[in-house]
Amino acid sequence: MSQDALISRLNELPRIESVLQELLAMVNRDDFSFAELSQKLAMDQVLSARLLRMANSAYFAGNQPIYNLHEAVVRVGTKAVRTLVSSSIICGAFPKVETLDLKSYWAETFDIAMIASRLADQAKLDSSEVFTTGVLHNIGELMIHALVPEHALMIRERIEQGMKPLAAQRQVLGTDAVELGVKLAEAWQFPLEMKDAIENINHPGRAKVAKRLACLLYLARDVSRCWDTMQDEEEKQCYLAEHPAATALGISPGRAFVVDQIRGQGSQMAHDILTM
Repeated sequence: MSQDALISRLNELPRIESVLQELLAMVNRDDFSFAELSQKLAMDQVLSARLLRMANSAYFAGNQPIYNLHEAVVRVGTKAVRTLVSSSIICGAFPKVETLDLKSYWAETFDIAMIASRLADQAKLDSSEVFTTGVLHNIGELMIHALVPEHALMIRERIEQGMKPLAAQRQVLGTDAVELGVKLAEAWQFPLEMKDAIENINHPGRAKVAKRLACLLYLARDVSRCWDTMQDEEEKQCYLAEHPAATALGISPGRAFVVDQIRGQGSQMAHDILTM
C-alpha cells in the first residue's frame, strides 16, 4: 500500500464534532469562563457524565453530592477539566479497534502525557498543551489499526522478528505512524506547535517551532518506558541528571518524586474513560 493510498483514507476516520473542537480550543486557552465551559459540556452527554462522576469521586468529593455541571467544573478545577476534556475527546474518536489492546495503548499514552504535563513547568511550557500533545503523540499507530488492521498484523509480525516499529511500518505501508499522526493533527486542525512536536518526537532537534515540546515528550516517553526498572530514588535522580533531554530543558533530578506520584494514573484514566 502506498503512502498516498493510505492518507487518502483519512476521511474514513471519525471526525471530531464541531462542539468538541470548540471545547478542545476552549480548555487549551490560558483562561476560560466556567459558565461558558459548562454550557458547552452540557451539549455532550458522555463528557457531562464523566465530569459529574469525577466531581463526586472520592478524590474530589465534598460533603454534598454534585448534580450541576457548573458546580462540578468549580469543584474539580481547571487543570482536571482540561485533562478530562482532552483525553475523552481524542480517546472517544477511536471507540473500537480489533487488532490493538486499547486499554494498554491508552494507559501508556496517558502515562506519557501526564509525566510530560507534570514536568512542563520546569520546561517553561503550558501543561495543558503538553498534555493534549502527549495524548496525540502516537495517534498514528492507532490510525494504522483502525484503517488497515490486516496490515497492522503484518507490521506486528515484522516487529516480533526484530524490525524496529517505524521501519516495519514503512516497509508494509510506505509511511509510518509519525507521518500519519501529523496528517491527522492537520485534519483535526490542531496548532502548528503540536504538529511539529508530533512530527519530531524522535528527533527533537529537527523541530522548527516546538523544539522544547518535542524534547519534553521524548523525555516523558523514555521515563515511562524505563522508570519501573529503577531500584530506588537515587537511581531515578541519576537517570534524570544524565538524560540529555532533561538537561536541555532544565529539569532537575529532584523532580523524580513527581514521576513517582503519578505512576499508575495513566492506567486509571484509561480504565475510567473506556468503561464509561
